[in-house]
Amino acid sequence: GTGDVKLGSNYALGIKPQVEAAKKGYAQVLWVFGPDYQVTEVGTMNQFFFWKNAKTGRPELVTAPLDGTILPGITRDSILSLCREWKEFDVVERPYTMTEVVDAVKSGRMLEAFGAGTAAIVSPVDGVSFKGVDYSIPLNPKDPKAQSGPLAARLIDTIMNIQYGKQKHPWSVVIN
Repeated sequence: GTGDVKLGSNYALGIKPQVEAAKKGYAQVLWVFGPDYQVTEVGTMNQFFFWKNAKTGRPELVTAPLDGTILPGITRDSILSLCREWKEFDVVERPYTMTEVVDAVKSGRMLEAFGAGTAAIVSPVDGVSFKGVDYSIPLNPKDPKAQSGPLAARLIDTIMNIQYGKQKHPWSVVIN
């Protein structure tokens, strides 16, 4: 396939489902693949879920691997790199399914979710619908009025501060 490259043909087929989702009140389409409903992307963005691992209980940021179906964007790479630099939780690139997502929500292990891409940078996800059931995803349980979760907010702030030279980082060099 051509999921790993930016081609108009990759997006054209998503227009009708996006319009249908919008009519039902959803902001984006969460794309899944195969009989086990592997999560791939959300709209035209990479999808990330931040949850407590079901086996270890450790916080974990998970996203789909670069297997030829996922666009290897710079924002995706920046998020993964920053989170690995922080060494505060596990960062995992692996196939994962909607069954895992639903289980994390139902069991209270879901911490937050967001999509990431060039235009949006980080876009919080406050819920998903799967097989006709809507599942709420917390943005910030400590602040019900928050527009994003703590990790999403930290990531967007960090990335923008690096971009604008407000935060020193090897990715950005301020030139006078």
